[in-house]
Amino acid sequence: MEKLQAFVDKLPDILKPWGEEILLRYVDFQGTTDRKTFWTVFLTNFVIGCIFGVLALIPVIGVIAGILSWVYSLGTLVPGVAITVRRLNDIGKSWPYIFFSLIPCVGSIILIVFLAQPTAE
Repeated sequence: MEKLQAFVDKLPDILKPWGEEILLRYVDFQGTTDRKTFWTVFLTNFVIGCIFGVLALIPVIGVIAGILSWVYSLGTLVPGVAITVRRLNDIGKSWPYIFFSLIPCVGSIILIVFLAQPTAE
């Protein structure tokens, strides 16, 4: 854990929230995550996914990039659920609200509206 903390400490400031939330609190379903941190981590994961997508278009390294993308997606699945549950805790909602994302068409929109709300007092 100390080596992981040392790695996170060496990350640029823009990536520190990602390191702290995804690497250090990867199975922490208790507590809260504020709105800014949640969306910073979300945006970082989105950018990493886009980079993998662009690399997958290059013929020589496309297969390797696709495999790395798949491994990254699996590796961030549980931390992604954990940070979403912590964000729901932060707005005063319980963890089952995450299942709104399973409702076709509107479920993800409802969940995004919840996740965009300010911290509950």
